[in-house]
Amino acid sequence: MAATALDTLRGSDSTRWSNIAGAKVLSDQKRTELNNLAGDLLTTDEGTLIIFGSLARDEYTAGSDLDWTVLIDGRADSRHFEVVRQVKERLEGRFGKPGPAEVFGSLVFSHDLVHLIGGDDDTNKNMKRRLLLLLESTPIGSSTSRQVHERIVNVVLNRYVEEDASFIRGNRRSDRIPRFLLNDVVRFWRTIAVDYANKYRARGGDKWALRNIKLRMSRKLIFTSGLLMCITWALREADGSHDALFAPKIVTHLTEWTRRPPLESLAMVIHRHAPELADEVFDNYDAFLALLNDQEQRGHLEKLSPEDAYADADFLAARDRAIKFDQALTKLLFEADPGISSLVKKYGVF
Repeated sequence: MAATALDTLRGSDSTRWSNIAGAKVLSDQKRTELNNLAGDLLTTDEGTLIIFGSLARDEYTAGSDLDWTVLIDGRADSRHFEVVRQVKERLEGRFGKPGPAEVFGSLVFSHDLVHLIGGDDDTNKNMKRRLLLLLESTPIGSSTSRQVHERIVNVVLNRYVEEDASFIRGNRRSDRIPRFLLNDVVRFWRTIAVDYANKYRARGGDKWALRNIKLRMSRKLIFTSGLLMCITWALREADGSHDALFAPKIVTHLTEWTRRPPLESLAMVIHRHAPELADEVFDNYDAFLALLNDQEQRGHLEKLSPEDAYADADFLAARDRAIKFDQALTKLLFEADPGISSLVKKYGVF
């Protein structure tokens, strides 16, 4: 098996970031188990069972739940709901139910993900499904299921690129990026942050402390990966291609990004542009995964109220790790590499 960017950053110390490595091993095991449980339910070229969340990101730990969707890319069929029922029946006894937000654990049609980008009909739920499809999704089942997943991803990315004013013929700036997609990535991140505050009110503070740390760590990782997914297009080696070829080439760039988990994509950027930040980024993320894998600590944070959190040693230690992770990402985006920082300054806000 070829060495990953994370492997390269680890160097000769195989014990470095052991919690990240352990989560990867457990994720592989759980996906195999999942494939054995439900991989036979979608065998046509019109549907795929897709997982999201920690299992898709190679970050599965003790206590992780399973977020999944049956995604249909074809005509409506009354039997689709029977497939969803069977998926629920087979998975919920072994993996538990998806989160209570109702974004997952249901039937979704590709039409809404592709055609309802922006506008009144693009609900928060639809937007989250679309961005998570691009940033942290993995298909389960046969090669046909994987083909359906890749086909939908490709169509969504083509929609973002083909209608992006940055790529209208005549605009030959070397630093242009897929801004249409980036705007949706930013909207996704801001929506998550706003929803976090709303969930505190709607759920009476349930699991507030743990969700706070996840927002600062795994959710921020997903956003950073999406930001880098867009701006790294402008950091590629110039190949002198005719402008007409830019659209398919950028779709290829974005598609390749969707095939990697966010941690690996981040490791690739750090290895190339800021290797001195490897410890600051991955030491703190490794500690985050260690916390999630510690059932006692995790359970403690799930029960901790916001009124008590800022006097709690476990929460403050986790928060300190999250602050250091944030500071490392800030260095990556604004200080470590002039090419990255110039693009973030140009596109990150306006």
